[in-house]
Amino acid sequence: MSGFGFSEEQEMFRKMVHTFAQRELAPGAKERSKQEGNRELAHKWAKKIAGADIVGVGVPPEYGGQGGDWVTVGIAVEEISKADMSLGVTPVLPALLSKSMDIGGVSEGVRQKYLPAMCKGEYLGCVSLTEPDCGSDAAAIRMKAVREGDYYILNGEKSSISGALTADISFLFAKTDPDAGARGVTSFVVPHNLPGVSTSRLPDMGWAYITRGSIFFDDVRVPVDHRLSEEGKGFYMLMGTFDVLRVFLSISVLGGAQTSLNEAIVYAKQRTAFGQPIARFEGVSFKIAEHATRIEAAKLLCYRTFWLADQGRVHTKEAAMCKWFCPVVAREAIHDALLIHGHVGYSEEHPIEQRLRDAIGYELADGPAEIMKIIVTRELIGRDFLPY
Repeated sequence: MSGFGFSEEQEMFRKMVHTFAQRELAPGAKERSKQEGNRELAHKWAKKIAGADIVGVGVPPEYGGQGGDWVTVGIAVEEISKADMSLGVTPVLPALLSKSMDIGGVSEGVRQKYLPAMCKGEYLGCVSLTEPDCGSDAAAIRMKAVREGDYYILNGEKSSISGALTADISFLFAKTDPDAGARGVTSFVVPHNLPGVSTSRLPDMGWAYITRGSIFFDDVRVPVDHRLSEEGKGFYMLMGTFDVLRVFLSISVLGGAQTSLNEAIVYAKQRTAFGQPIARFEGVSFKIAEHATRIEAAKLLCYRTFWLADQGRVHTKEAAMCKWFCPVVAREAIHDALLIHGHVGYSEEHPIEQRLRDAIGYELADGPAEIMKIIVTRELIGRDFLPY
């Protein structure tokens, strides 16, 4: 980005986060990436990032945050991800939860209970939407939330949840009216220490530190004031607020791709073949030039989408564009960066091989490319011309 489009304050913030992340987070990132579902470690690093006033960047000051806009949160995610992709999205959920509480008119008591703790890194959260039989079709969820007096009783399973084993609370979506389709979905904030909540890990080829898993809810009693949306309005909150989540995932994986490309440039200038640095061969240097161009273009798309969100403008199409395009750009860049390193990059000792496996996870998270392209098609051409 080279500062283009950032205010003076945002550029100062970017430099601060970059310095902190490279000094404190980059060392040991490879070793951390192997830790699976380690709650103690996850909280340790969340608190470390919080100590630099970064976790709560998108939360209002009255709840312990810095009150930054979506662009500023995006800057934090990109710079952290350059150092450690596994920690990149740490500032995202506090900002999303704060915005959702505003939309839902959540009580001051609930805000004070969760937002300051999240800004301090004391509470980690996750988005509990996907279920064993539905992912991208969010209106088809089956988890039930039945009102009984001052509580809702939750029953069901959430599956393929990123951070399931390390999270303290869920930003959860359930059916309060099972027969109403999208109009029957309601959203809640659900503490994981309530009786009836349990988890299990799903082993993956990547994202070991983040840890994907299932969360089970067996007659879990959630206070009514923990409802984030009006009954039946959870789906619309999801569609409105969570467009930006796709952009955060996109800018995060691009941060990892940028670091991989930078490492490939350094290596290509040092590694010699046939008596000269391999950077002099067009087969290497042209790959670097092409990926640098694609990464820069993808970043600009992300920041433009954040800007649209900050202006209160519709950004559904742009968010979907980011989510299908950026992980592909990043994966291809990381792949070629690994090939430029040769057998060194293929070794488990090098961070690039880990980033390549993790990048594939970003292609799946919050909807694959095929779903994103349907959204783009719908926004450009109209619902009447959607593919069957």
